[in-house]
Amino acid sequence: MLPNPDEFGHRLLAGRLAQIPAVLSRMLAEPPPLLQPATLESRRFIVTGTGSSEAHARYLASLLNLHTDRAASYLPLSGFAGANREAFPGQTLVIFSQGVSPNAQIALRRHREFAHAVLFSATTPEVAAAAGKPERAALLRQFVDAGGEIVVFPLAEEYTTLIRFVGPMAGYLACLRFVAQFAGCRFPLPVAANLLPLLATEPPADLRDAMLERPEIFARGFNLVCAAPISEFAQNLACKFMEGVFWPCPLISDFLQFAHGPFQQMSAHPRPVVILQGDSPLEAELVDRSVRMLDEAGLAVFVVRVDAPPLYSIFGFEAVFNRLVFALMEHLGTNQVNWPGKGRDDRLYGFCPDT
Repeated sequence: MLPNPDEFGHRLLAGRLAQIPAVLSRMLAEPPPLLQPATLESRRFIVTGTGSSEAHARYLASLLNLHTDRAASYLPLSGFAGANREAFPGQTLVIFSQGVSPNAQIALRRHREFAHAVLFSATTPEVAAAAGKPERAALLRQFVDAGGEIVVFPLAEEYTTLIRFVGPMAGYLACLRFVAQFAGCRFPLPVAANLLPLLATEPPADLRDAMLERPEIFARGFNLVCAAPISEFAQNLACKFMEGVFWPCPLISDFLQFAHGPFQQMSAHPRPVVILQGDSPLEAELVDRSVRMLDEAGLAVFVVRVDAPPLYSIFGFEAVFNRLVFALMEHLGTNQVNWPGKGRDDRLYGFCPDT
C-alpha cells in the first residue's frame, strides 16, 4: 500500500484555509436569503450550539441584543435534554450545527414546542441524503415541512479533520446577514470592503515566534483577555488550540474580570497572556493598563490587534488564530486525521435521547 501523502491532514487544512476568502466573497456577492415572515416577526430567541457553533450562537445573541430591539439568550444543548417546557412557548429557537450532529438533534427534535424555529447549517435534506444519512435527511425534511427555516452556510461535509476552518468564518457572516434583515437593525448588510481585508490579518511576529520556539510554555495553558462584546463570543478562538494541537483551552477574560481572580492566579502560577485589541479608544487604554500591570508582575504578554469594530473584528481574530494554530500543527506534527480519542467519544457525542 502506498503511504498517505497527507497522513496528518495538513495539506487538506491548508486548502481549506486558502479557500476562505473565496467562500466569503461568494456569500457577500449574493443577496442574503429571504427570511420567512415568522422569523422576521420573532421577538424573543433561545439560541444554541456547541463546538465552534457555540461561538456562532453567542455571536448571534450578542447581535440581536445589542443591535436590535429583540432579546436573545444562549442555552447549551443539554438544556434541551431535560424538561424546560414552560420556557419555550412564544420564543423562537435558533440552532447552529454545521453538520447537524446528534447532539444538535436534541434541540432540533423539540422545535414544535417553540413558536418558530431556525436552523443555521451547511447540511440540508439533500446534502444529508447525498452523504448517505437518510435518517438525518428525514429529520430535516420534517423540520422544514413543519415550518422550520434552514439558513444555509458553507462548508458542507467539512470532515476528515477534527478542526474546522471554513464553517466558523462562514457562520459568523451568516449571522450578520441574518440580523441585518430585521426591522430597526442598527447595522447594514456587511459588504466586502469591511470584511475581506480582515482575512489577511497576520499574527504579531513576537507571538508567532514565541509559540513556535517555546510551545511547551503555552501548552501548559495561557489566558486570552479582551473587551466586551468580543469576550462573549470568543469561544472558538480558544477552542482552536484545544482542537488543533490538543492544548488546554485558554481562559477567556474580560479586561475588568481579569483583575478579579485570573491575574492573581497567574501571578502565583505564571502563564502567558494574549490580549485582543480592537479599534476603540477604550480598548487602547485597557490594553495599555493591562500590559503595564503584566510587565510589572513579570508575566509574558502579547497583543493581537485588529483595526475594526467588534461587529467585524472577530473575522480578523479568527484569521490570526487560524494561522497560528496551523503553523503549530505543522511544527509539532499534529495528527488531525487520527486525533486522540477518535471513535471513543460516542457516549456523549452520539447522545440524543427521545423527546
